[in-house]
Amino acid sequence: MEPIILLDIDGVLNPALRSRPGFVRPDPLLSCEKKALVRRLARSGRIAWVSTWPADFTADLEAQLDLEMEPLRVTLLMREADDREPPPKLRSVARWLTRMEAAGEADWDSVVWIDDVLGPDARMWAHSHHQPVLLEMPPPDQGLTETHVIAVEVFAEDGAGGVEAPTP
Repeated sequence: MEPIILLDIDGVLNPALRSRPGFVRPDPLLSCEKKALVRRLARSGRIAWVSTWPADFTADLEAQLDLEMEPLRVTLLMREADDREPPPKLRSVARWLTRMEAAGEADWDSVVWIDDVLGPDARMWAHSHHQPVLLEMPPPDQGLTETHVIAVEVFAEDGAGGVEAPTP
């Protein structure tokens, strides 16, 4: 088994938005470096988008990545109570993981969450989650780097020992 890799887009992959004449919306474009890093992540576990990006933008990113297994999408149902403390996605992530397990669709044995906004409540959740959790929080101006991918690879290879990245 392997981890589910919860992956944010803004502040992590930071795609450029290219406008095209005659088209209403811009195209999100990933750098070659970010594509290579995400492909490496996908070799360590199953990717699941945890982003407020529209589905068509996310589909454009998936087409650029050309992964062997299509990423899952975490349903972000933001409720009023979810906005009180960062990360606002936490409750949606916890609900989604529980729902996937209850449906028998959780074929992972650990969780990796890569997001540029992970607060103390995410760390508390990670420590109390029934599976090992690795939190990686890239600086938003830099996004995902080789260092973050190596941390995920080590976590996945070492049997998911519940290592948590320090806060930047």
